[in-house]
Amino acid sequence: MQAKMFYYNSSALLEPTTRTSLLKAIEVSKKFGGITFFDLNLPMPLWSSSKETKSLIKEAWEAADIIEVMKQELEFLCGIKPSANSDTKDEKSEFAHYSPEVVMKIWHDNLKVLFVTNGTSKIHYYTEKHNGSVRGTEDAPITPFTSEMSQSGDTIAAALMNMLSINPHLVTDKVYLHKTAKHAIKCGVIDQWLAARERGFLPRGIAEPSSEHDEARFITEREYRTIPDAMQPANPSDRELTHVE
Repeated sequence: MQAKMFYYNSSALLEPTTRTSLLKAIEVSKKFGGITFFDLNLPMPLWSSSKETKSLIKEAWEAADIIEVMKQELEFLCGIKPSANSDTKDEKSEFAHYSPEVVMKIWHDNLKVLFVTNGTSKIHYYTEKHNGSVRGTEDAPITPFTSEMSQSGDTIAAALMNMLSINPHLVTDKVYLHKTAKHAIKCGVIDQWLAARERGFLPRGIAEPSSEHDEARFITEREYRTIPDAMQPANPSDRELTHVE
């Protein structure tokens, strides 16, 4: 069975051997008519210099038919200084839709669509002729106490790939891109909450297990929501909570 889409990210570009293998794989995929999807996903070593990073990713970037970057990655590559309020609830900063002129700084001739994601809060899309965005909802925390959002990011990328591989001829269609972004947001939210249900909720009073609480047991959502406060252990480190199916 022939793959319709080839996915890769910048982690494979860090070492000469993996970089060579990746570029060869991209070449083979294109030879057989595959669509290439570059999920930038910059690892920590590539955040030090925008100029060096663009030089390192140049070949992989220019070989991509579809690219997905986070809002912070777009700002980094375009030399945009993030707003001082970028990590707050300031909507003007958090949900800003950059103009096509800004995005064209990193555009290449063979690129069909560029997605700029901000978790499940908003997804922006750009083609040569169109651009737009879909407003979503805030990422759902894995537990009421943490801000682990990795689940939704992976799911958003997978959902975008799924929609675009099903109808590759609509990859630049504005209506279909809008529908694709909405689908990706829904998938991200659902998967985030499914992960929360699977992993459970931390016992009240233990927000982040440290070494002294490394054996803290997780409890189910129903247990967290239904156990009366009077039944909660007086000592937050008390691990006598029983698992409720």
